[in-house]
Amino acid sequence: MGIKDLLRFMKPYVDPIHINKYSGQRVGIDAYSWLHKGAYSCSMELCLNTEGDKKFQYINYCMHRIDMLRHHDISPVLVFDGCNIPCKSITDHDRHSKRKGNLELAMEKLKEGNINAANEMFQRAVSITPTMAHQLIQVLRSENIEFVVAPYEADAQLAYLCSLDVSEGGIAAVISEDSDLLAYGCSSVIFKMDRYGNGEEIVIDKVFDSPGRVPSFRHFDKELFTGMCVLAGCDFLPSVPGIGIAKAHALVTKYRNLDRVLSVLKYEKGAQMPEDYFKSFKQAVAVFQHARIYDAASKRLKHLTQLPETLLQYFVEGLDFLGPEISSSQATAIALGQLDPSTMKGFISEFSSCSSYQKPTAVSRPSESLSSQHSKRASKKQQTSTESCFTIVSSQNTATKRKPQASTDQKPKLKIDHYSNLEKLISPSEDNILSSVDTIPAKISSKAPDNNPFKIQKQTKAEDLEVICISPTQTSMEVETKYFTEEQSGVTEVDDVQIICVTPDSQKSVESKSVKKTGDKKRVRSGKIVEDIAESKKGSILNFFSRV
Repeated sequence: MGIKDLLRFMKPYVDPIHINKYSGQRVGIDAYSWLHKGAYSCSMELCLNTEGDKKFQYINYCMHRIDMLRHHDISPVLVFDGCNIPCKSITDHDRHSKRKGNLELAMEKLKEGNINAANEMFQRAVSITPTMAHQLIQVLRSENIEFVVAPYEADAQLAYLCSLDVSEGGIAAVISEDSDLLAYGCSSVIFKMDRYGNGEEIVIDKVFDSPGRVPSFRHFDKELFTGMCVLAGCDFLPSVPGIGIAKAHALVTKYRNLDRVLSVLKYEKGAQMPEDYFKSFKQAVAVFQHARIYDAASKRLKHLTQLPETLLQYFVEGLDFLGPEISSSQATAIALGQLDPSTMKGFISEFSSCSSYQKPTAVSRPSESLSSQHSKRASKKQQTSTESCFTIVSSQNTATKRKPQASTDQKPKLKIDHYSNLEKLISPSEDNILSSVDTIPAKISSKAPDNNPFKIQKQTKAEDLEVICISPTQTSMEVETKYFTEEQSGVTEVDDVQIICVTPDSQKSVESKSVKKTGDKKRVRSGKIVEDIAESKKGSILNFFSRV
């Protein structure tokens, strides 16, 4: 849970970053936060303990992010939680009860057939066990990734690593979702990091050195900041009713002394404040400042910071609330992942002996240097891209070849359909007319052919246009202009159109007369000449004979 509403309250101090900011450095990781997020994808399988590899998806989740860090030349250091700390027993009991209740609700929804609601309840009911952590540890060993199991709280162990120099195995920043790390005094914490390395960072030194921002921590130090977090409510001590993060910040800013703040709260809240709140508050602050951690150099437990004499005198009964003392051999075995912190018993050494677990393909690869991995991946990508390029080029060539072929195949069909009616009207022996008709160019791509006499052109006047009309019957018929009808649309006025009509009266001889009609405007609609037949007869008609 962390400090209630702390991240929201400190939003002005949050800076968006990318993880490559710490390229070439060591970065600590709160392993249980990744395990929790990874377990959401397989929460039902974990709660029901089903067979199969799907319930090990949390390992793939963690390893994917580890690979991303190594891709940016970052050395990850995973820190796991150890034993339960005594002063956190109430919080642990409450969480266990909530998970148990959510599991019962999930089973009810599952029996009802409501899979979505059941899956949501399973996500709330899933719990990260030391066995799950041990399975991830074995994969980390095979990948030569540094890790350590804290004797108690991983947050305290991470804060200790932040306080060390790089030569002593220190880390530059911590990746977590727990705001407790700020109360422990971690110098830089990265929250909400996604799979691409984008996250939000809070640097504690910038918080104290930015008096112009609101809320201001101008007169704060690490002790006052930790006291403010405890007053707001944490895993070790719930807050007094009516005291949140904003009220706690206001009290510490005003009095700048934790003892005076507690005295004011006792006066204002009276009976609402528990009788042992003073002592519990002191213990919670002491845990954030002096929790027991594992020192790899001496291979034994030590305190996060040196214990002051005042604290030793105040807690005469002992400091077991900071975590009971553990022997050096046990502390080392826990840190190396050989002992279960909850039972103090050894884990199963063989990874393959875990219940029907097989390493995922994303994880089960031989340990090799990062450079060699990138070179292999780059060569594979280049080969794949080359093959795909050839495929694309061949598909494009095929498409370009097919398009002209399709268009050429359609042209003859259009010609035949275009003049099918005309061919039926003409005698089979009249090949000359058919041959002349076939010579008419057909431009399918344009809306109207270039030789269309009814098209108004910019430099060509419509006065000299001629239209040949063929009517194979004795009675007058409409001019066959289907070719122009399909190619030209619109209404055009044409002046002084010369019309030559050919009327074969018989197969042997045809009278023909020519007439020139001027002065009147003929209206051409949709490429067809609408002519009054009666009017054309009254005028002078020139008939000429030709053998067809």
